Order: sequence, then structure tokens, then C-alpha cells
Amino acid sequence: MNTQEQDQTLSVWEFLERENTKAPQAEALYRWGLNCDRYNNPFLLYLDLIGWSDDNYGANVGQHKRQGYMEADYIADALKEWAVNPYAVENWLDDLMETEGV
Repeated sequence: MNTQEQDQTLSVWEFLERENTKAPQAEALYRWGLNCDRYNNPFLLYLDLIGWSDDNYGANVGQHKRQGYMEADYIADALKEWAVNPYAVENWLDDLMETEGV
């Protein structure tokens, strides 16, 4: 985020309205995960798989159950995106987690 954006905290909805060229697949997975409960959220599984949750919280955040084929597809796309450019994805995740209401 630039200095001006750091002075005011965005809501998660304002953040998601902005153009995302860093991690569009991670964003798609996050949006899909909004439809899921905590125990079956594919976005939380993704954070655990890439190590983001452990790096930032010191533990896994998800309590994972079996995912469906749609969730698996979203996770696969987001993992491929992270494998190509992990720093851009992790920076986007950091920015997302700094928003209000996430």
C-alpha cells in the first residue's frame, strides 16, 4: 500500500473493489470462501498450505474437512499463482489482512 492508503484503513469491500493484478486467483478463492463456514473454508486451507498462516499467526488457521471439486479448482489455481510469484501473492494477502472486516 502507498503512504496515503496506509493513513486510512480500507474496508475489505473497498479493498476487493480495487484492481488486483498481484493475485487475482487468490482473490477469487477468497471471494468463494466467503460462502463457506470456518470449518470448510478453502481460503483458510490455502493459507495453511502456503505457510502464510503459520508465518503470521504461528499456527494453522483452518480446521479442514473435505473440499468439493469447485473448491479444489480454486485452490489449484491459487497455488499455481503462488508458485509462480509467491512474493506478490503474499504481499496481496498481507494487504487483505490489514483491511477492516476481514
